[in-house]
Amino acid sequence: MAVMPELSVLIVNYNTWCECVLALRSLRHYVPTRPDGSPMPYEVVVVDNLSPNRSPEAIAAVEAELRLIAEQQRDAQAGRLILHTENGGYSKGMNLALHHSRGRWILVSNPDLVFTPGLVAKLQRHLESDPRAGIVVPKGFWDPDFSGRLPPNTLPTLFDVLCTTLGEFSRALSRWYQRRLTRTWLRVWLAEEPIALPMMSGCLFLIERGFFESLGRFDERYPLYYEDSDLSVMIRKAGRTVTQVPGAHLVHFVNRSGMSDPALMMARHDASRVLFYRKWYGRLGTWMLAWAKWMLTSPFWARFKKPPPHGPMIDLGESVERPVIVLGRHCEKFLLLMSLDCRFYLSGGVFGSGDRWSPSDQMFANFGCTTFFFEAFDLTGGRFEPLGMWRYRCLSHLGVPMPHAATGKPKAPAASGGGV
Repeated sequence: MAVMPELSVLIVNYNTWCECVLALRSLRHYVPTRPDGSPMPYEVVVVDNLSPNRSPEAIAAVEAELRLIAEQQRDAQAGRLILHTENGGYSKGMNLALHHSRGRWILVSNPDLVFTPGLVAKLQRHLESDPRAGIVVPKGFWDPDFSGRLPPNTLPTLFDVLCTTLGEFSRALSRWYQRRLTRTWLRVWLAEEPIALPMMSGCLFLIERGFFESLGRFDERYPLYYEDSDLSVMIRKAGRTVTQVPGAHLVHFVNRSGMSDPALMMARHDASRVLFYRKWYGRLGTWMLAWAKWMLTSPFWARFKKPPPHGPMIDLGESVERPVIVLGRHCEKFLLLMSLDCRFYLSGGVFGSGDRWSPSDQMFANFGCTTFFFEAFDLTGGRFEPLGMWRYRCLSHLGVPMPHAATGKPKAPAASGGGV
């Protein structure tokens, strides 16, 4: 006899069929548990946002994993794939999945991630025990070694618009703003106790259904991105917290859906940004974005720009081999930032010791065919001392050499998240 699921795992897919299979497989292996350690009845609802790739083989692979989940749960409805007839965006796809779910606890998840032992249980134990927590999130990592930390999301503010815009004309301001961000990330990365965050990442979070519905669910006007910023603001305005549970570890491979259609991804990102600032900052927010666009695109102001990088950068060249960062001196503890942006406004982080760093096999297998930027800081004895910056162009994509990349524009294979 089928038992009503207590937990509903909701996933929106867009061209990430292979990653979705791995996510479902890891979830089935690390079954969510109740406080007494017994298995928790759960279900999974996957919504495909009209992926361009809807091959019978891709669909069959996801459906096979969902059938195994249904058999595991002894519930024919515990694994469901919905082939959406439109791509209305991540928010709309997730709300559709929520509509078809039955559990009290809602786990919103990207498909391009891997569940780890105890991840869901640790999130749920905290959410159940902390009445102030409106939503709980794990510590995010970029690789299965748990060495590459994902950047904590920064809640968009008018101050950020001001700093990022004027930072294009002042190297000193750009460096100051980047250091300010890095110190904020350090606090989150090093936290060993639950910590309240300004906002969460939408890649995975746990929330109670009644509270989620009282907030109005996701705002479907966001085509892609900023829906997690929007939800974070609503949670905090409701008097609850966005809490990181440090013992819960997540491996997220980051933006695999966006890799498959970068132009559409950026167009939807820009539309969502305008909506967010208009919704939460009113006319001033709309004016600030218009001012920033004028400053950054006006021919008059172009002559005053200070193009990044804002400091000396060592060029490591291009290669299919992993980069080696030589720090110049031995450090008892260092932080290495990794970014696709040479200003380092959005960066992952790696902690280490010694006089050099190179990614592990598992981490390097997640490198895309693009240009990476690195910046190192010596943290020995409480320091925060810059050691240098490096540029490296990777000529392999997800572990596969791309011989054409050295002579032409990268043509990375479509990564088979979300709702681009």
